[in-house]
Amino acid sequence: MGIQDRDYYYEKRDEQNPIRKDRIHAIKNSSKKSSFKAIARVIFIWFFIILIFFIIFYYYNPQLRSKLQAIQKPLTYESLAASFAIPRNCELLPSHGSSYVIEPSVMKRSDILYSGLEIENKHNFPIVVVLSDVSGSKRFLAVSVASYNFTQVSIPIGQYGMQVLTGSEWCNLNEGFSDGVNISITGGILIKAGETSFLSLKATGQQPEQFSVNSNVYRSFNYKILNQPAEVSSLKRLDLLQTREGHYFSSGTINQLPVVFMIDTGATNVSISSEVASRAGIKKCSPRLVSTANGNVNACSAIVTKITFGKFKLDNVEVTIMPNMSSDSLLGMNVLKNFRIEQVGNVMRISSQ
Repeated sequence: MGIQDRDYYYEKRDEQNPIRKDRIHAIKNSSKKSSFKAIARVIFIWFFIILIFFIIFYYYNPQLRSKLQAIQKPLTYESLAASFAIPRNCELLPSHGSSYVIEPSVMKRSDILYSGLEIENKHNFPIVVVLSDVSGSKRFLAVSVASYNFTQVSIPIGQYGMQVLTGSEWCNLNEGFSDGVNISITGGILIKAGETSFLSLKATGQQPEQFSVNSNVYRSFNYKILNQPAEVSSLKRLDLLQTREGHYFSSGTINQLPVVFMIDTGATNVSISSEVASRAGIKKCSPRLVSTANGNVNACSAIVTKITFGKFKLDNVEVTIMPNMSSDSLLGMNVLKNFRIEQVGNVMRISSQ
């Protein structure tokens, strides 16, 4: 009997035996059901794993959340383009009160007076205030202020453009808040010498863009000058009271010789009289021609080993020795440029940078 004849014989036998035929079909059906259950179980397990990874990724990725929320909004060309945009390098929101100097050459100048800027945030969202040039094309400084909080910074006097970034999901300084707004404040803000500028932002609704700004409001500095010394010095700060003539003076030393400096932000170098130079033991100097309001004057330059004023000390400082000088000592910008100078009311505040 050949193989084909044997298979034919088995099939005929199974057809003639109903019980055996049903048993074979039951085994085949059972095998198919078991296979289907196994495949379904594997699919369910993988779906569960993918779901867990998606939840974790969604929780730690604010960009994905914002894009999924945007799906609920009406589909526009802009929203469609944003959904396919290249992912941005988002960062953590800077801590409350922190400031980021974007342009040090402007915000850390030493040849100009500084005044305070107080920022009050009465909004439901954190804000980042950006100061720029008047046109808004070049940014100088960014300050972060938490919701219902305030902070104060010291900045050079002048007119600034201003932009307010607000929202709940911070990305970076270029993008702002991914779910918020970037609003330019018309007129910016003016920082005046001797006054603290006050900027107040107040919520007018529940959305990030719903707020009002009150700027260019100035608070006079309430300094108690009665029975106070003309100079208040600490390790990192020196407060000088203005005299009736409008000058500021600070006690100090030149090569350990006690002197009283007059602060002169218009003078290039420290200037001393010939008498002070002699008493300080300065014997060698290089002749030079100095331009003054009364014309050119023959003077000379020397290097002083040590100069102090307040609690501050500087080594190897160039001084100009002036003949017929009306005051003994002038503290010029070659020293003052190393410090931050802020005028608050009738007080000049000199502090470490």
